[in-house]
Amino acid sequence: MAIGGIPGIGGIGAAASSGGAVGAGAAKEGSSVFADLIGALEQSSASADQAVSDIATGSDRELHDAVLSVEMESVAFDLAVQIRNRLVEAYSEIFRMQV
Repeated sequence: MAIGGIPGIGGIGAAASSGGAVGAGAAKEGSSVFADLIGALEQSSASADQAVSDIATGSDRELHDAVLSVEMESVAFDLAVQIRNRLVEAYSEIFRMQV
């Protein structure tokens, strides 16, 4: 069984490495990355819910696959919360700057 990375992380690294481009294009790219991250989080959550449902109904699904799905969803959610916290912290810092 191949274990892949957390969905959405590649997009964040690509956006961060694009440099310090400032403007509408950079803002749109940032919101697109965040929207992709939220979409990946929803997909991960749906996959974990389906895995738990399959185990509960007794379908032909391995228990360790379900546990891996739930843990990957948990890690993806923790990542999303940390990104949100960093964004809120950055906004607060910018708001406190004197012009």
